[in-house]
Amino acid sequence: MQIATDLHGHTLFSDGRATPEAYVDFRRELGMRVVAVSDHDVLAAVPRAAAAAAAANMLLLPAVEVTSFLHFGTDRAEQFHVLAYYPARFASPPLLRQTTLHRRGERVQARWKKFVMDWMDGLGEEDRRALDPEGALAEVPPGEFPALQSMLDRVVERRRPLFETFRDHHVRFWEEDRELFGWTPEDAIDAIRADGALDVVAHPGRYRDKERTLAVLGRASGVEVYTSRHKPEIAEQFRAFAEEHRKCWTASSDDHQNARYMRPAAGTPVATIERILGRALPIGAIVAA
Repeated sequence: MQIATDLHGHTLFSDGRATPEAYVDFRRELGMRVVAVSDHDVLAAVPRAAAAAAAANMLLLPAVEVTSFLHFGTDRAEQFHVLAYYPARFASPPLLRQTTLHRRGERVQARWKKFVMDWMDGLGEEDRRALDPEGALAEVPPGEFPALQSMLDRVVERRRPLFETFRDHHVRFWEEDRELFGWTPEDAIDAIRADGALDVVAHPGRYRDKERTLAVLGRASGVEVYTSRHKPEIAEQFRAFAEEHRKCWTASSDDHQNARYMRPAAGTPVATIERILGRALPIGAIVAA
């Protein structure tokens, strides 16, 4: 049995444009009852998204898309993303803040602010004033500092000639920070499990190193099957893999609000949702779906 879901998407806390509330409300209008916000490396949107979901009689699964790497620091380096799904009770801020991945996310936010401010310090005075006319960005707390998409939009709107420069520069944030992002996928999986969450490989058809990807899939608890990054035939191959190897599998959009929304082609098995929750899904949620 499956239930309509969208378990992978982003907000303005990473590389999306939607507020957590708008993200949830859009999926409410589609009739979904179970959703997740899975920003890159930060869990900051979760409490607000959970409050919006509760008000709409929906279930919000706290989630984060963890950045790891294959072949970090080499010419074969490529990002490898593993989704972490927490039981719903982790939406409570005191509990969420105790997790390793939330603390890592706070470090990511602090590093991102420094990374951007260092880049701006290297600009000419006219460019800096165009991007930050009141000189206020330096005083913004890391958790409220413009994340990737918000910063890209700021550059485009206020200083368009700098867009390509910043776009090319920002890649260094991940590729040069071994402490935060030099994890292997197996490291990410271990951290997710230690936090009490379920690990699911995000869009496995995306990665170039197919041999390493297959090895990670063998280790992982779950596979993202339906996603906007998978053609239908690729999705069906990964679904067959998941079912053959008794893996959890999910259905998501990987929505960034920068292209037409692609609703998942199928639902997520109720068994996967219950594995994340650690309990049975209320029958009302299943029937309503």
